[in-house]
Amino acid sequence: MENVSGYYIRMLSNIDLFRGETVGLSIIFAWLGFIAMIYLFILGSLILRARPTSAENRFMCLLLIAEGFKVSFDWKFLYPFGPEIMPIIQYVRVVWWFFLILSLLLYVSICAFYPVRFLKFMSWDGIRKNLYWCLPLLSGLIVAWMIKENGGIVGAFGGIGHIICLDAASIPQVTLYPGTKEFAVSCFDIPEYHPYSYFTTGSTPLGTLLLFSQVFFAMIALGFMRNAQKTLENEGANIEKAKEARALFIGFSGKVVFQGATVAFMIYLSAKFGQINFADVAKYIGDASVIGIYMVGLYGFVLSILATALFEGVMFTYAILKNEILGIDERLRKTFSAAVFAGIGGILFLITSEVMETMIGIGWIGGVIIGLPMILFRKQILSTINGFSNIIMPESFTSVEKGYLEAYALAREDDSVTDRERKLLDIQAKTLGLDSSSVQRLEFWYDSNPKAEDGE
Repeated sequence: MENVSGYYIRMLSNIDLFRGETVGLSIIFAWLGFIAMIYLFILGSLILRARPTSAENRFMCLLLIAEGFKVSFDWKFLYPFGPEIMPIIQYVRVVWWFFLILSLLLYVSICAFYPVRFLKFMSWDGIRKNLYWCLPLLSGLIVAWMIKENGGIVGAFGGIGHIICLDAASIPQVTLYPGTKEFAVSCFDIPEYHPYSYFTTGSTPLGTLLLFSQVFFAMIALGFMRNAQKTLENEGANIEKAKEARALFIGFSGKVVFQGATVAFMIYLSAKFGQINFADVAKYIGDASVIGIYMVGLYGFVLSILATALFEGVMFTYAILKNEILGIDERLRKTFSAAVFAGIGGILFLITSEVMETMIGIGWIGGVIIGLPMILFRKQILSTINGFSNIIMPESFTSVEKGYLEAYALAREDDSVTDRERKLLDIQAKTLGLDSSSVQRLEFWYDSNPKAEDGE
């Protein structure tokens, strides 16, 4: 097979959902998953560094690490690996299932840090302070039990196969991990697509149940956060905590809505076509409508995992750090807006390219059709996205930022700031540890909000 760059270029330039040519798409999602994983790990480290000894910060850091590892599931497409790494893939899959189970336990344990009316015992210090190590231990025990009870990794989580297609006329070279059941495969009859290779992983009924149950557990956490938000707002004792619960509620809402829709579609595909993997696609070669539906569902599910994990990460970090790190809300809003813009652009690019490839055989025209408007109307699109991000992540300020806003409000009482007042404000900013960019941001916010009072 040619060098890696040549392989990438050929796979990426021959993506066609309706013919099942999706190795290139798997490469894209593998890199997106890797980048998302790093990003979520960074967010987790920010939370932990803010308060290393806090039980809540440890909990949230662990949750983001779990979500980060989950989005990296397609890593095997980062490089055209051979069948020799299948044992490594299987062991990595065990770790992946460990983090999936851990995330489910974390979802339902989040009520330890937010008062759910009927689960107040979860807020006991003895429980809250030990969740960050007890839940991983429990997850490890569950994984070990699943492997033992099902006779090994394959029985618990499914097998794996490696397929090589040298040309359309050749018989596929299939290598199966020991214990993996044989499955029918064939090579696509498109000359320019050969040679190519891919991995296909099997599943088990228990594994499929755990995979789809993420939405159910997220719904439980969603209910917990809604209950906690209402409880805190009614009590009126801790408004900041109520805002945290609201941000977490929004984060779980994203997972429930978007991933829930794709899970429902995946259940339909599973019932109609069997296991969801590349090997199954081969059975329907020649039927573009079936393969198209199949691939849209498969990659839609993958996209929902990536998108919802990133959305959760931003909202959870915002909830925990918005009162601790200067300007954290603004930074996260910018990151969120940029990610949404890039995500929308990427999805539309793929769709329009596929449509034009199918209609006229020239896919890159679709990229131009969607790319030019995205560039020309970039500011307007970002402005709309920013408006949405401001709704879900409203501006909030630390005590330091509020102190500066109070001083600025006094200086602005006569609608102007004199040279003497500016010097006093500079001294105040220096005393509070605010740099010039933070000062500009705070003053811009105040000037843009005529009803603003003391930073509230």
